[in-house]
Amino acid sequence: MDVSDKPIKAESLEMAKKRDKKVYITDIAIDKVPLIEYYGFTDEQNQIMQELARNVLVISKERNDSNEVALTCDLGKPDPLHNFGVALGTEHDVDVLSDTLSNHMIVSSESVVVILLHNHP
Repeated sequence: MDVSDKPIKAESLEMAKKRDKKVYITDIAIDKVPLIEYYGFTDEQNQIMQELARNVLVISKERNDSNEVALTCDLGKPDPLHNFGVALGTEHDVDVLSDTLSNHMIVSSESVVVILLHNHP
């Protein structure tokens, strides 16, 4: 099951495994990022998460050749959508701690959300 308690379809996983080339992010994919209701999150936090998920894709597409990107934010701060760390990775991995702000948030904050979204299997 995924975080929204919906079963993951086996055929989707098999299709993902069969891809042998990089999948580039499109504006359509960015527009289709769903609103997920995470357990224990407020409606406002869920909307922030959706926007952060879009930001990951936009940053990956526009600044990192559709390679991996990790955003780190503190949902306890007043404006997490404008104060988050960005780690740019390669096609196959990303080091969250390579970004100074992300590293600082992870080691010093009480409520940190690390968002890792991949644009490939």
